[in-house]
Amino acid sequence: MKAVILFFGGLALLLITALGLPAQAHAHGTGHRVLTGERMVALEFYYSDQTPMRYAEALVFSPRDAEVEHQYARTDQHGKFVFCPDAAGQWVVKVSDGMGHAEQATVMVKPEAASGPTAAPSVPAATAGGPGTMETGIKAVAGLSLILNAYVVFYFVKRRLFAKPRI
Repeated sequence: MKAVILFFGGLALLLITALGLPAQAHAHGTGHRVLTGERMVALEFYYSDQTPMRYAEALVFSPRDAEVEHQYARTDQHGKFVFCPDAAGQWVVKVSDGMGHAEQATVMVKPEAASGPTAAPSVPAATAGGPGTMETGIKAVAGLSLILNAYVVFYFVKRRLFAKPRI
């Protein structure tokens, strides 16, 4: 009975050790594009004294859905905001600084001005191994654990089969 307890205790210890080792997380790869020739709408928002509405919340609503925002962002330090419309029609941009000041702009986008990304990626997406990959150290620990556990099981089965009966 002690041997079985030692076996499962050792197995649990190996499992805890293997799971406790740090592993590299593999997330989605990234990349970027520099869009040239893209049809963009640029707006500038300011207060009545002509100072820019810096870092104000900007909500863009497309002609397709006036209830759910198409884009959520902030103006830059100069009160400027840019978006790329993907459909023709009336676009609404609502900007609020969170202190009671708000402005709404309506932009008519012509059919030829609506477009999507056309440039090729300037930096390829990162390939860090892909989903389901394990770090080499964890693979080694898992392999050694498998071999050790197979040996221990074989040893105890053999010992039990060929054990002499106690009288």
